[in-house]
Amino acid sequence: MAEKGKKKEDYTFLIVDPFTKKRTEMIALLRKIGYKQFEQAPDGAAGYSILKRRPVDIIISGWNMPTMNGLALLKVVSSDEDLYHTTFFVMIQQITREVVVEAGKLGVAGILVEPISITQIEKKLNDALGLEEENDKSGVVTTLFKKAKALVSEKRMDEALVVLEEIVSSHESAEIYYNIGYIKTSQGKFNEAILAFRKAVMINNTHAKAYKKMGDVYLRMGDKDEAEKYFEKAGEIFLERNMDKEAEMAFKEVLKISPDTINIYNSLGIIYRRQHDYKKAITQYMKALEVDPKDENIMFNLGRALLEDKKIKDAKAMFERAVSVNPGFKEAKRMIKAIEVGF
Repeated sequence: MAEKGKKKEDYTFLIVDPFTKKRTEMIALLRKIGYKQFEQAPDGAAGYSILKRRPVDIIISGWNMPTMNGLALLKVVSSDEDLYHTTFFVMIQQITREVVVEAGKLGVAGILVEPISITQIEKKLNDALGLEEENDKSGVVTTLFKKAKALVSEKRMDEALVVLEEIVSSHESAEIYYNIGYIKTSQGKFNEAILAFRKAVMINNTHAKAYKKMGDVYLRMGDKDEAEKYFEKAGEIFLERNMDKEAEMAFKEVLKISPDTINIYNSLGIIYRRQHDYKKAITQYMKALEVDPKDENIMFNLGRALLEDKKIKDAKAMFERAVSVNPGFKEAKRMIKAIEVGF
């Protein structure tokens, strides 16, 4: 959806394609419909380099490219906490099921089929950015959404649902579908809630709250396997965004279902180390080693936590243990050497 007060000329595009002619033609089309700010890159790697220097509003990328193709660039952007919200389009000569599935999983805003007409690109952008009837629609959507949230806070769920469904009839967003799912869950309509949460994560595949609620709903439905999967997904996203409290809660839900899930203990250890709670971190890594006594990466993480807790002798022993399991473990060897020379 367009930012309030933002005009076409305020949006910045990154056009990514190995062919200069295609990039030039795309920019010419965009200029004709009122856009004025552009960056260019010949492949995904160069495009990502630009994005790290100067985030843009919209990415239009080719699919088949050398070095880093369109799918790889989409994956990188969707997992980057500074860039995941960027509107992303892919250009392709022919739509295939593979492209639709892979791009859809990662929250692509739209697929542009070549040759791309001015009508096609303008409609896709208007739909994605909410620019059509912008002044009127954006204000109406905002007002309705506030009304729905107020109704939810007053426990008037049926009325709130009517308002939210009115919004999605003309404007879809992950947050609106999340709220629909929340209401459906409170009403005990679990299958409908799951459907709404799925729509939320299709629009925004990093919507951690929607994954977390899907876990809650599946657990209430008695499907522990699905619940575990979505709790873990939510925890991973929260962890990436440094939302430690939320990540911890999600991971603990996983452990309630599967107490021997080794990577969860490791993730909790990372959280506690980040919080400088080394004793808790050590406890989690020790639990992970109980599950898999031969995981050198867990040994290394435990060694780091012990070192940060000033347990130098124990830390060195753990790094040595990691090297005994994997003699080529360079990082563990470096840590042993650093301890021996006194840092």
